[in-house]
Amino acid sequence: MMQEALKVDIKQILAFIGDEGITTSALSPFYADEPAGNKGARLDAASTPLIRAVCEPLASVSARIISAEGVVVARIYADKAGQVTVRHWLDKNGLHNFRQIQEKEIAAEAVLRLMLDIPPSRLDFNAELTNTSFCALLGLIDCWRERTLLSLIDRKPGPSLPFTVDEIYAAFRRSISSSDLRWLTPLMKDLYPGNLDVSPAVFNKGVQGIAPKFAEAGQEGIKLTLLGEELCSSLSAPLAAIKLSVCRIKDGAVLEENIIGLRGMGMYCTIEVAGEDNGTVTIQNSSGSMIELYIHSKLVEAVQMSRKPEAKKPMTASTQTALPISPSPVGGTGEKSEKKFCPDCGKPLKPGAKFCAECGKKI
Repeated sequence: MMQEALKVDIKQILAFIGDEGITTSALSPFYADEPAGNKGARLDAASTPLIRAVCEPLASVSARIISAEGVVVARIYADKAGQVTVRHWLDKNGLHNFRQIQEKEIAAEAVLRLMLDIPPSRLDFNAELTNTSFCALLGLIDCWRERTLLSLIDRKPGPSLPFTVDEIYAAFRRSISSSDLRWLTPLMKDLYPGNLDVSPAVFNKGVQGIAPKFAEAGQEGIKLTLLGEELCSSLSAPLAAIKLSVCRIKDGAVLEENIIGLRGMGMYCTIEVAGEDNGTVTIQNSSGSMIELYIHSKLVEAVQMSRKPEAKKPMTASTQTALPISPSPVGGTGEKSEKKFCPDCGKPLKPGAKFCAECGKKI
């Protein structure tokens, strides 16, 4: 049975932050709010762990789901110990709602909204593209859909003629300037972490990157491969999509990692972007179970990183020379002086030690 949500007024939350001396994290929805002292608005002991987890989370997860039912955004926060996961939202009455949940609950909701009651596709859609080649692939799929719809409207089924780069780019421009999420390119533009708008010259180079897996270029134009035909028929009219964003603090800055899930006709694939606009875009055949796996793995990674001690900086030559030097052994001038301090971390060494007990460096 689902746990009832805790409803709290913002004044109580700010009073709690002030009374507890909490420094809210940049990941928290209360990061920009000024704490306030209000001794009369104390929270009960059962509610404080949930609110504290949202005020100073180890990591946050955002799931933005676009489907025929509309757009739904769910946000959860993991506490510093990685033991408590809290969903937070603001209701229509302006109250902040907190509910402790498990990772699988968010994944189960996403699977339901994405209609992922399908097995993974047996076709090998997996590909690694540049950002510009990914734009070209989106344009090609939208161009294919335009042709198909016009053929249906005119009631004139015709042969599959080759595409031209100008035709594909024209379809891409119509889509990239649109906000109609029923089309693939506008949908991806809404979820994509980078910039998808490219010039004709850049787009032309990107078209070359979708060959030979999805299309083949010839003298007559660009022809779809069998896999390209299947991809167009599956993804040209997307049924739903999700963007999972996992954020944590690293070196004093917010580190955000994203994965996009795309539900097509009879298939589901994930899209991951590495690097900036000129980075790589990885498309992989996937299934609903990968949603929970992605959330779980990223939260576990955040916990591990938080427990990992900071890497010790190598000592400079000037610092090393300032360390105490052990006296020469009695054995004579021909023997090497035994080191008393580690040259890397500066910790004292045990007599006769061959490795530093602190950092593990071989002596």
